[in-house]
Amino acid sequence: MAVSPYETVFIAEPEIPNDQVDQIVNKIKQFVTAAQGTVTGEDRWGRRRLAYPIQGHKEGFYAVLNFTAEPTVVNAIEHFFAVTDSIVRHMTIKVIKKTKKFAPRRERPAGAAEGSRPGTRAGGSSRGRSESGPRPSPVLTPPPAPAEVVSVPNPPEVTSESSPSNGGNAPS
Repeated sequence: MAVSPYETVFIAEPEIPNDQVDQIVNKIKQFVTAAQGTVTGEDRWGRRRLAYPIQGHKEGFYAVLNFTAEPTVVNAIEHFFAVTDSIVRHMTIKVIKKTKKFAPRRERPAGAAEGSRPGTRAGGSSRGRSESGPRPSPVLTPPPAPAEVVSVPNPPEVTSESSPSNGGNAPS
């Protein structure tokens, strides 16, 4: 297997004593060195406020370890974090070094227009538009005002007793 660089971060309960943090860090170092890996860095941030409560805790003890080891060591460390009750969060990532070099920026040819891009048509458009000028900006109209609510009283009910005559409209 290939040895790769890793970084692991864990957050322990805020009430944890420093000697217990030392035990956790030493245990991780033992996992790494047992598999012929090397610990390249250790940084203890101490007690910090969490962005949001985790398992009822508003603070946590942060620690970061950098190491190089085989991938099987990462599995062992992740398992150790999962079974340790005083660890509330953990994350181990593989550090990827950027080795890609970008070519220097090319100069534009002397006859190229200021705003043109390679592969565009002479009019500055790669799509066939009939207009050659700048696009008109969209017209923004304000939203319509809410309709005014008008209450209309209900007309009185017409019954046969209240009207003086049927008027021939209702059957008798």
